[in-house]
Amino acid sequence: MVETFILNTDPLDSRELFEQLLEQVDDTRKEKILKLKTFTKQKQSLGAGLLIKKYVGDIHSLNKNGKPKNNDTEFNISHSGKYVVLTKGGTEPVGVDIELMQRGNKHIAPRFFTLDECVQIDRSYDPDKTFTQIWTLKEAFLKCIGSGVGKDLKRFTIHIDDEKIRIDNRINRNFYYFKEYDVSGYKLSVCSEDNRFSETLEDVTDEILKLEETK
Repeated sequence: MVETFILNTDPLDSRELFEQLLEQVDDTRKEKILKLKTFTKQKQSLGAGLLIKKYVGDIHSLNKNGKPKNNDTEFNISHSGKYVVLTKGGTEPVGVDIELMQRGNKHIAPRFFTLDECVQIDRSYDPDKTFTQIWTLKEAFLKCIGSGVGKDLKRFTIHIDDEKIRIDNRINRNFYYFKEYDVSGYKLSVCSEDNRFSETLEDVTDEILKLEETK
């Protein structure tokens, strides 16, 4: 089963809560957080560390492109805006990407997307939404196979037909499945060789940030 958890970092605007939860992550994560230049990125990194601690445990290694690995659980992290998401599976690789939808990205599609994907965007009633959807699907796939984010973007094509997603994959011969979850103002896509996706996206903000204890 491929499960996906989402955390809203807005409550971490409270410096008291931020400092309290910062003490719960390991020294490596803490050092990484404190080196980040903006508080938004610090909140995202802290959120990621808390999710990994809760649902994965120790990170045992990194692949050559920097994807973290745990010997027992395949997982992946993404963040954008106020959200951090973690997807985990069993033994099958997983990839996840969340992106805040923004206007005006359509014009950069030819730099990153295949011709077929650009045509899909041009024909869409909402080109910016379709751009973001394709982007997250592509990034989730690349992260699933362990490739560096942004690499090989034109070596495969995402097709969206009546909300059904398929991939023309020229990188390897494996078969991949996709799952999208609704997040207002964002696009969130998950990719795995396992087609057993959780039907719901689990919001664990209160549980991870221990907000229930303060209510």
